[in-house]
Amino acid sequence: MSTKNVIRVLDITMWVMIVLSLFLLFTGLLDNFWATACLILIAAPSIASWIIKDRLHGATKGDEPR
Repeated sequence: MSTKNVIRVLDITMWVMIVLSLFLLFTGLLDNFWATACLILIAAPSIASWIIKDRLHGATKGDEPR
């Protein structure tokens, strides 16, 4: 898989998880503990996407340490 595809999958996964967790929270099927767990699970793909984007940006600008 190319890097662009990985970033795209991570971004889509993040938004799907946000919508799903909000739906479950508003319907009352999700309590506070599981809402916190969903926030952590949502943060994981978004942080991974940010790291990949930052490394790609640094690699294209030549900001990597030597």
